[in-house]
Amino acid sequence: MATAPQASPSLPTGSRSGPPRIQPRRFAFRDLPSVPQYWFADNPVITHVENAFSLLIPPGERFFIRSVRHFEDRAEDPALREQIRVFAQQEGHHSQAHQDFNDSLAAFGIDVERERAYADRVIRRIERILPKKMCLGATVFFEHLTAVGAHMLFREPLIRDSMPEEMQRFWSWHAAEEIEHKAVAFDLFRAAGGGYLLRVASAITALCLIAIPFDRMVRRMMKDDGKPVTREMRAEARRIQMKIAGPQLRLLAHYFRPGFHPWDLDDRPYLEGWYESIGAEGESLSSTARA
Repeated sequence: MATAPQASPSLPTGSRSGPPRIQPRRFAFRDLPSVPQYWFADNPVITHVENAFSLLIPPGERFFIRSVRHFEDRAEDPALREQIRVFAQQEGHHSQAHQDFNDSLAAFGIDVERERAYADRVIRRIERILPKKMCLGATVFFEHLTAVGAHMLFREPLIRDSMPEEMQRFWSWHAAEEIEHKAVAFDLFRAAGGGYLLRVASAITALCLIAIPFDRMVRRMMKDDGKPVTREMRAEARRIQMKIAGPQLRLLAHYFRPGFHPWDLDDRPYLEGWYESIGAEGESLSSTARA
């Protein structure tokens, strides 16, 4: 697990010296059956929130790939075209790894196939309702959302320490790759003529379309689980969420600045720490960029 650097990675707006190389890597769980039912802070509330997020990831990643591919001919810069190619590879690997994790939830009484089918319908509905450029705009926003989550995972020991080692390893891999490609959809959106108003409208619309289905998934899984949720469990979930929410919301709010760019927040120190931490895992987390 990467250790978060002590210095803040935040740089002044516009201070960017080039993003890191995007490196697709396949992920394999070492011992998925060892992951406990309530793998986040031993708390069913937060665990099921994270499980719902994981179930939305495979159809969401496929949506991102389709949205980006639809406009890839607008990318005149060869470097951006190459980034789109490896972005799609990374997202494909994420989908597969999350499918593996999601399958494991069935052992705890979760109707995984029901939730998987529902998540797919939700994403397909968004894609059906929104014009193609708004789909790309929604992708840009969701990529920012996941990049902020990735930033927080590396920044906050509370998040990492609330997970068993196998889940730390899993989410750190996903987080690092989300940071590596966090600007690809944004740069393509601009190349395709997307402006500030469309970017903001796409974000707000996408949030409205995903919020209620997400809440419904969490509630259904908690009902499947059947474990009574006590006042103390809810209080603990709120305590953890409140500690994280402030800095997370401030980072999310940056998206709505007219001059925003994903690399205004320079996460490279976190990536460097993670790269160093996986040195011995080079073979199991090997680059597949040319696969």
